[in-house]
Amino acid sequence: MKRYSIMNNLDKCFFCGRPAECIHEVYFGTANRRISIENGFCVGLCHKEHNMSDSSVHNNRSMDLELKRAYQKEYEKNHTREEFIKLIGKSYLRRKER
Repeated sequence: MKRYSIMNNLDKCFFCGRPAECIHEVYFGTANRRISIENGFCVGLCHKEHNMSDSSVHNNRSMDLELKRAYQKEYEKNHTREEFIKLIGKSYLRRKER
């Protein structure tokens, strides 16, 4: 299945802007990885920001949450919070945040 991003950012790293070297599924895990691929919850990252440093998204919870919140906000521009929760299982945004 071809990956895409609802934020159209697979070509450059979300965090540093360097050319992307990998594609990361924002909501990972067995079920959520496929949901991420099917719904465009994928992001371009350089190796350093992906998993090659202690401050990479795989090792830094605040970076991970930044991605999850950004993609949920983007998704909710065209869908409801309830639709997002049905897909992912929970919300990463505060009640009033959109």
